[in-house]
Amino acid sequence: MLAELGARLRPAATQPVTAARRALQAQATRRRQLVEIRKQEVTRLHQTTDKQARADITSLIAVLDRRIAKAEAQMAALVEADPEIKTIGRRLQTAPGVGPIVAATLIAEMPELGQIDRRRIAALAGLAPIARDSGKRAGTRSIGGGRLVVRTILYLAALQASRRFVVFRTFRERLSSTGKSTKVALIATARKLLVTLNAMLATATDYDPAAT
Repeated sequence: MLAELGARLRPAATQPVTAARRALQAQATRRRQLVEIRKQEVTRLHQTTDKQARADITSLIAVLDRRIAKAEAQMAALVEADPEIKTIGRRLQTAPGVGPIVAATLIAEMPELGQIDRRRIAALAGLAPIARDSGKRAGTRSIGGGRLVVRTILYLAALQASRRFVVFRTFRERLSSTGKSTKVALIATARKLLVTLNAMLATATDYDPAAT
């Protein structure tokens, strides 16, 4: 069945991931793991009043902070060492809400950025609304699937962009004014940011507020 599907649809060949991107992906994954462990330890710190336990947890959090900083430094070094990735990273960071970690994560986890159209890039990130209609019933649209890592990092980037930059703040506030929940408005903002980043790489241009 898979062979028949390929013969009929003739999908484009998947481009191999470069060694530089694989190394960056490994460091980005390790950073996420360390951040998750740190979150768990912070939760445990808040759940105990025992002095010895708190001291041990606090010590471990300090170690994790250093490990996270080390992973971030390695990510920055990998981006800096590869001319193509360096150019992409610099361009991505001209957009609101996109710092070094967001840019490096997108480079590592979404090599298709700038290579496909806005609908497919949104679907890959799991930010495209999925219709759940049946007959004459129009179901609620919701997101799902896609790459959770990319969706999460874009959600956080959209939160920062909508707080600090007028274009994205206005977009989010307009959605909220129509009755959209905070989460729905932020997801739509994340999708808008992703589409903007995709267009920037596709056209090899830095962020332009007038184009969003």
